[in-house]
Amino acid sequence: QAEERGDSGQGAPWTALHNNCSGKHAGMLLACRKLGFDPAGYIDPQHPLQQRIAAELGEVLGAGAPVPPCGIDGCSAPTFAVPLAALARGFAALADPAASGLDAKRADALGRLGSSMAAHPEMVAGPGRFTTALIAATAGRVVGKEGAEGVYALAVRGPRPLGIAIKFADGAERCRDIVVLELLQRLGALRPAERAALAGFDPPVERNHRGLAVGRIEAEFELDGTAASVSDPAGQAVRARPA
Repeated sequence: QAEERGDSGQGAPWTALHNNCSGKHAGMLLACRKLGFDPAGYIDPQHPLQQRIAAELGEVLGAGAPVPPCGIDGCSAPTFAVPLAALARGFAALADPAASGLDAKRADALGRLGSSMAAHPEMVAGPGRFTTALIAATAGRVVGKEGAEGVYALAVRGPRPLGIAIKFADGAERCRDIVVLELLQRLGALRPAERAALAGFDPPVERNHRGLAVGRIEAEFELDGTAASVSDPAGQAVRARPA
């Protein structure tokens, strides 16, 4: 209702503080204070903080030391070009930090991050959202995170840890949930009871203007590495297997 009124729900207009990226920016400003950087211009790609972020990404994603190419996100922060395989490696490290090959400090940070996401799924997306429901249904064993323009990544924690990265070429989200669920099932990463708990995210029957059923969205794909990448914590590609 607040969105329909165009206000924050408290009688005040929307501001940048209500942006869904405001927490990230607050974290960047806090990092500047912690690291002793001047916060002025903190979103400039050449700012020391952004250079540090790029270097950390290179380590965690296995992309190497050079700063990856970057663009400017909708929230004005730098956004980095990351190959799907590298993104999958990063989420595999989130799934099992101890096996990632990262130093103890970074592994500990990833462990705390994964545990926090698992314990507070409502803070990752929000009530009624697929990602929050997925984390809750699996009791934090599967942690997901959506990105802009059809990007989705997952960390499957547990005895067979996996990192998964998906990119929908058209940037749309209407088939995202069913593809994620189908992929997790093919990899044997989703238990029957967990899948049943997420049945509400199955695509509805498509109907035309007269209300006639004309079809439905189904996941029809091969895991060939072009649109999805799956990696274990050691950085090895993983092929799909039946659930």
